[in-house]
Amino acid sequence: MKRSLAIIAIALTAAAAAYSQSTLAGFQTALATFAGDMAGSLAVNSTIGSNWSDAYIGKFPHFGAGATVGAAFVSVDSMTTLFDALAPGSLPSVFKGLGAPIPAALVTAKIGIPFLPLDIGIKGGYIPPSVGESIKGLTGISSDYTNIGIQIRYALVKQNLLLPNVSIGASYNFQKGSVTAPTGIGSQTLGDGLGDSIAMSNPNLNLSWTSNTVDFTAQVSKQLLFLIPYLGAGYTVGTSSVTGGLDSNIATTGSAANIASYLETNGGALTSTGFSYTASSSDPVFRVYGGLSFRIIIIDIDAQAIYVPATKALGASVTARVQL
Repeated sequence: MKRSLAIIAIALTAAAAAYSQSTLAGFQTALATFAGDMAGSLAVNSTIGSNWSDAYIGKFPHFGAGATVGAAFVSVDSMTTLFDALAPGSLPSVFKGLGAPIPAALVTAKIGIPFLPLDIGIKGGYIPPSVGESIKGLTGISSDYTNIGIQIRYALVKQNLLLPNVSIGASYNFQKGSVTAPTGIGSQTLGDGLGDSIAMSNPNLNLSWTSNTVDFTAQVSKQLLFLIPYLGAGYTVGTSSVTGGLDSNIATTGSAANIASYLETNGGALTSTGFSYTASSSDPVFRVYGGLSFRIIIIDIDAQAIYVPATKALGASVTARVQL
């Protein structure tokens, strides 16, 4: 979790550093592009922890509980666009594999409903301020994170000797988070190209996000001795918003009002300590997912991969749980 938050901060820190060779408009375009693509990936990230290997866990008293860690990735193509907008060919090697990760860490539980082929699940993740400060002490990066969700699944087919479990489901998911990190770019003057500029000294990078989504799924699974392979598809609707910018002691040259107007016209905001841009996405997201769990009596280790065909974005998670 700490490593994933640090990598996100590195992504935008690199963008800010590259900006020193660009203009305010260049930084805005690059950051807005990244934020918009990240907003779409947040829709996928919000579903992590909801879907277990079993398409249906069975009627009450069947239940389970465990912990999930994972990430959804802003695609390599999106990252390449970001860095090419600042300096062609500057994409760091750390992002050339999967892209930039958006982390998820939470606890999850499901229970079967008596008399009906339904199960209900809940999940939640939280980084309290004390832990966020501990992370800052170790890495220089402060962060917070909240993720909650509830899901209901209906069994269309229940597993027997020949048939698999087949279910459909619906869930609501909410998450929010933030990262603040030093950029390491020293003093910097950012201009609007019209003679107006902002002088910043050792700025921090701020990134925050929120996501409210409803997710619909269809899934099939089959227990084969101690292995449970599964495959599913999901369709997520809702809104995700990302805000990113720089924070520092600032001084303006020329007209501060012109800079503020320029930022507002282009989706940004000027404050007494810096500036930021906000991008939102409400585009539906279709994904496919699948994986394999390994069951030892009542212990499940469940690995899952996620793929979004439209953006080529990837996601992955691992869940360890007790399931009866």
